[in-house]
Amino acid sequence: MKIFSGRSFLGISVLGLTFIAFLSGCGSVLQEQKKEEVSGTAPQASKKTDLPNARYYDFDDIPIPNELSPNVDKSKIFQTTNMTAGVLVFEGNVVVDSLIAFFKSSMARDNWQMKGFFRLPPKAALLFEKKNKRSIIMIEDGTFSTRVDVWTIPVTNGQ
Repeated sequence: MKIFSGRSFLGISVLGLTFIAFLSGCGSVLQEQKKEEVSGTAPQASKKTDLPNARYYDFDDIPIPNELSPNVDKSKIFQTTNMTAGVLVFEGNVVVDSLIAFFKSSMARDNWQMKGFFRLPPKAALLFEKKNKRSIIMIEDGTFSTRVDVWTIPVTNGQ
């Protein structure tokens, strides 16, 4: 019995290695933060309203489509006076292609540069970077809903 085909295993491996490489700078940055706090509260929508069809949550420069709802149990945010890092998880009945198009255009408006894009159905990953920050947006098409994980980490000196 064959569990993974060679092609799907290779694709999953490439996606996993890219994710690890992208977030590799996270450890040293978080160790340097002395006043780290963990937020166990629900993601909070901000009042910033640059886009009529989106809201901003704990990451004030990453818009989230209104059709997605936050998953409080799976979201984890780390905040200090200088940075916000962690993962926000959202779910909703949204087509993956429209989410990819939304994030590509709206992240550019908030001065994020797209550094990479991978798609291995039912998952997709978008990699973004801006000064002192990196973000990866993982989109997974489920049977009854679509899940979006938004990871953001600070970086220092381009690492």
